[in-house]
Amino acid sequence: MTFNKIKTFIKDESGAAMVEYAVALLVVTGIGIGAMATIGENAGGLVGTACTGLETAASAGAGTC
Repeated sequence: MTFNKIKTFIKDESGAAMVEYAVALLVVTGIGIGAMATIGENAGGLVGTACTGLETAASAGAGTC
């Protein structure tokens, strides 16, 4: 009787599917964080470039970016 329970436990793969979903979620989350970090760095550079351009164009006027 105990051996049958052990065999059933070994053949049960429902926990394995949950682990696979967790690993997939971690991979997708890592890719998302990496993409957002890259987009953030690029956006910061673009804003700096735009600010410099506005300061140059408005050098005759008052105010800074």
